[in-house]
Amino acid sequence: MEKSRAIITKVLIFQMLVLLFSGCSLTKGLKDEDMVYMGAKVKVIDKKNAASVQQFYEINDALPNKYTKPGIANINVGLYNLFKETKETGIKHWVKYKLGNKPVVFENQMIGNTKAQLTYYLNGKGFFDHEVACDTSSSGRKINMTCTVELNERYRIDSVIFPVDSTYISLNLDDKLQRAILTEGSYYNRDRLDYERSRLTRLAGDIGYAEFSVDNVFYYVDTAKGNHKADIYLRILPPSSGGNHIRYTLDTIHIFPNYSLIDTFSNPLTEAPISGTIKIFESDHYLNHDLINHVLLENTGSYYNRTNEQKTVNRFQDLGLFRFINVKNLPNPNGGPGHMIQQILLSPEKIQNISAEAELNNRSGNFFGTGASVKYRHKNLFGHAEQFNVSLSGQLETQIGTGLSLVNSSDITGSTEIIFPRLIVPFFKIREGKTYIPKTDIKTNYTYQRRIQYYTLSSLVFKYGFLWRETATKYHELYPLVVNKLGVNDKTEEFQRLLDNDPRLQSSFENTLITGIQYNFTYSDQINLRDRNHFYLKNETETSGNLFNLVLRGDAENPKSIAGINYAQFFKNTVDVRKYIPFQRSDLAMRVLLGTAFSYGNSKELPYIKQYFIGGSNSVRAFRLRGLGPGSYVPEDNQSGGIGNQFVDQTGDLKIEMSAEYRFPIYRFFKGAVFADAGNVWLLRSTDKPEGVFGFSDFYKELGIGAGFGLRLDFNFFLLRLDLATPFRAPMRGSGFQWVIDDINPVDKSWRREYLRYNLGIGYPF
Repeated sequence: MEKSRAIITKVLIFQMLVLLFSGCSLTKGLKDEDMVYMGAKVKVIDKKNAASVQQFYEINDALPNKYTKPGIANINVGLYNLFKETKETGIKHWVKYKLGNKPVVFENQMIGNTKAQLTYYLNGKGFFDHEVACDTSSSGRKINMTCTVELNERYRIDSVIFPVDSTYISLNLDDKLQRAILTEGSYYNRDRLDYERSRLTRLAGDIGYAEFSVDNVFYYVDTAKGNHKADIYLRILPPSSGGNHIRYTLDTIHIFPNYSLIDTFSNPLTEAPISGTIKIFESDHYLNHDLINHVLLENTGSYYNRTNEQKTVNRFQDLGLFRFINVKNLPNPNGGPGHMIQQILLSPEKIQNISAEAELNNRSGNFFGTGASVKYRHKNLFGHAEQFNVSLSGQLETQIGTGLSLVNSSDITGSTEIIFPRLIVPFFKIREGKTYIPKTDIKTNYTYQRRIQYYTLSSLVFKYGFLWRETATKYHELYPLVVNKLGVNDKTEEFQRLLDNDPRLQSSFENTLITGIQYNFTYSDQINLRDRNHFYLKNETETSGNLFNLVLRGDAENPKSIAGINYAQFFKNTVDVRKYIPFQRSDLAMRVLLGTAFSYGNSKELPYIKQYFIGGSNSVRAFRLRGLGPGSYVPEDNQSGGIGNQFVDQTGDLKIEMSAEYRFPIYRFFKGAVFADAGNVWLLRSTDKPEGVFGFSDFYKELGIGAGFGLRLDFNFFLLRLDLATPFRAPMRGSGFQWVIDDINPVDKSWRREYLRYNLGIGYPF
């Protein structure tokens, strides 16, 4: 029976392959005279002349993007040709137009278009005397284009001439500022001219010229004098309506906190003046007027300032209360020319929301877990945009088929948080920045963990700190006061014996008081979610016990305590770096995580919750959670199902983790990924686990490596992820790390049970 099934499966696969590759001809369905265009490449003769251009390889981006992308063995074109005609929806349409690529037929004008785009790029870099020649070559029905480029000498700026007419003079712009970017003797670069156009527009907008735009700035480049030098003439174009540019005074600001295209004109508005020239028009008084006045940076009675307008928008966005913010600048009919009224239209989001989540997870050893959480958020608790968050979550885990307790472990966590949109510092008044609104964060968290065969752990945390955005890309979190009381109780006799035989583990599982400072810095150049090409960096730093130890002078051999509890003293720093690179319909995501932590002074070891671990659905997915390391350490096998087999001390003081994931669409909200992960944790010092100590000379030999593929259901607001992974390089008892690729055997049930990891998660791993 099994043999018959195998034969039928092979026949079906063979038929599918025959059907697929029958359509893989590039010219199927084309006319006899049609040639398939395979793209162009650039050959630069005098590359030395390009040395002055940063990232000159971007010249390839100037090539037209319309060419045939056949894929491996022409499979992309084959999928397109698989069906001759399809409906506008359905699986056939999806295969043909989503997975497949239509072959591009060569046309003669492609040569001229390619030359024109290369010429535009090269002129923009100052190679005005360049020469471009594009030729084609064919092989069968395929045709390729090669463009040979001779750059010749690059032009420099000889002089910059500013206008003396009344239009330019009326802007009151400083020539010195202009020359900061366009300096005589520097290489010509169109990008610098574009930057100057934007900068001039901003400067004009900051001194009252509200209608001034980049289209009003014009540069004329004169290369007639020869000797590879160019003169640049600046011109300020008048308004399209003629005359001079008008400098506006901001007379009045009208704010609409309840703005809606649907309800604005159906609900009566109440006028509430903040001052004589700043008025609020609202249908529902939900936001304190003093807060609105605090957010505003613009001054009525003075010239309009575009930068202050943008900062005001940023500050309103920072409150987290509005879905849309729109600003309209309108002429004041009662003020005459040069006078304006500003309308700030604020479309609010829902002030309160409640959400719930449920999750399932599994890990090796027949562990199965389920969890649920509920969260409540109020974004305007006291009417000053205070954000109040409450959450409660719980998890249960059981080990199937062991004959042990039905519930193996349980976790309950509750937290409360309130964020004030201002700095609250006792006895001090701190001057706030103008671009964004700083916030004060006060939160508490309580966690109860019950490990049936091991212990009960309770953790009570209190944090007080400040959150502020330095720029659109830089974000800071500083908690000068962090208190965390850890209690370890109800240790079983078996677990206590394990602790007695492991001094490091014993020191990690003690009642501990963590008191210190936390600082997090985040950099991300993803300004909005549509920016797929972006860089992310987060650095987390934490210290504990230093202030107490200045007074009490404790050490590891004679630790001091506060209220009968030893205080921990340690330093921990973690750096998480990510890069996201978009392709046409797919993305490449990469991550490197480095972490170091060490105890000193009053502590022998780090508290267990502060140690690093690796593995699981958001880490190296080919290894179970806490299932790798430290170093080449491998725990002893325990076939009896005892505690040593289930509670594994695989944590460390140092962590290296690397991941790369290629994400691609499959069908609508159904997406896929292939990935590779590597990493491990190490100890900085140890007497009982020498194989777990980090060494610069051979740490790279102790990296666990794995790979796999994933399936995702992406509903935009929610993503469910299933990743399957297997180790490629793993530690073996007595022989260190070994390559295990040759052992991969997916049809073997025992191999799947031992090495195939199923990782179920919510959201992307990074």
